[in-house]
Amino acid sequence: MKIIDKFVLKSYVRPFLITFVVMVLFLLMQFVWKYIDDLVGRGVEWYYIMELLFYTSATVVPMALPLAILLSSIMTFGTLGEHNEMAALKASGNSLIRVMKPLIFFILFISVISFLFANYVIPVANLKSETLLRNITNKKPALNIRQGVFYSGIENYSIKVGEKFGPNQNELRDVYIYDHSQQMGNMKVINAETGKMEVTEDEMYLNIELFNGNTYEDIHANKAKDRDNYPFAHSSFSRSLIRFNLLDFQSGDLREGSRKDFDMLNIVQLSKATDSLHHAFEMRKKDLAESMSQKYSFTILGGINDSMRAVAPKYDTVNMANRILANMDASEHDRIIQNALRISRSTSSYYQNAAREFLWRDKLIARHKLEWQKKFSISFSCIVLFFIGAPLGAIIRKGGMGMPVVVSIVIFIIYHVTSYSFEKLGRELMWTPFRAMWTANLSLLPIGMWLTYKSATDSAIFNIEVYLKPFRKISSIFVRSKSKTSKA
Repeated sequence: MKIIDKFVLKSYVRPFLITFVVMVLFLLMQFVWKYIDDLVGRGVEWYYIMELLFYTSATVVPMALPLAILLSSIMTFGTLGEHNEMAALKASGNSLIRVMKPLIFFILFISVISFLFANYVIPVANLKSETLLRNITNKKPALNIRQGVFYSGIENYSIKVGEKFGPNQNELRDVYIYDHSQQMGNMKVINAETGKMEVTEDEMYLNIELFNGNTYEDIHANKAKDRDNYPFAHSSFSRSLIRFNLLDFQSGDLREGSRKDFDMLNIVQLSKATDSLHHAFEMRKKDLAESMSQKYSFTILGGINDSMRAVAPKYDTVNMANRILANMDASEHDRIIQNALRISRSTSSYYQNAAREFLWRDKLIARHKLEWQKKFSISFSCIVLFFIGAPLGAIIRKGGMGMPVVVSIVIFIIYHVTSYSFEKLGRELMWTPFRAMWTANLSLLPIGMWLTYKSATDSAIFNIEVYLKPFRKISSIFVRSKSKTSKA
């Protein structure tokens, strides 16, 4: 390896590693702030939280890596231009492509690593992180009934305790228990003067023993006429025992989970899953066609003769229906029409449900194909953004964290918004998966090639004088013509 190659690689690798780590941490903080309420205050062990953050940091690599390449490319070549090192390299007979040569091979290596990472690591990280996040968010908070505050941690119940006292703070006063288990609102309320709360030895149940209380319950009448009377039941008790199941509060292994979506598969698994979905879809279409053909079949008693074939096309649907009804008993007409309407409405509803199911199947297949294309397009985006950032930094000739950061963020926002919008079109079946995932890259690739050409030829594309020059020529023509007119 030549000295120039070592110099360029050393100048690039350090800012690349720094920006990559910063981008991963930045995207990870977005995840933390988004799910902070679901992660804190649930009594989850700290190592589960750290494991979730570790897997989540792996899932944000596909977004952090292109941004790090873009930013580090602008910073590196901007620094070389700002310190006149690029000018010295060109003066010694090295073109911009020659200077970029070691970095091109480095970016190609990074792209291959990015594809392998997206194909083998990201699916596992998505599976682990989503399983942990789902189990943590579904885990109920630790049982902590405080006095004077409604506690809703137990499903279908709200408990309020006016005062807790006693050696173990398990004796209660002014207890209110609202029962929502009937899924019809607040239908039952239990009030007691005192009570006692204990957890069983196996920690499976919570027993609340109440003394000197009342139960109020609204009764939902089956008959509509009885509902206007608003019936209710009231009972009193001197002692009552209520047992609550605490199974949801058991910790268990939060890593367990069986759900596996398209973003948790590699390209081989995605191909097999797509073929299976296609096969299931075709079988569903075939079953629908067979069921409908068996359910609705039409035969004419006695067969169709030549006279019927000649007459049938002359009648429209209404006239044909009237002719059929004319051959039947008049007292049965209403029943026949109502049955026909019922069958037609049922068939229409069945077809609408089948259409929604088919649309869902189409979108599910499209998501698998999009994910398959995404593993390649993300790797290719590293190359595209490098060929945008490197010549752009050489043209701007500004290093550090000022102008390069602003320019790279603007470019990456444009790339991210366009790629996400095109992917959305693919999800909605408006674009093919290949077009949706590759349009952003293929649109930016000519821009990168143009910037590379302009930078290699030392074109001053950011010099405002170049763009004002044609307008100044036009204005000078009008100024000369005006001066001649005034002299005349």
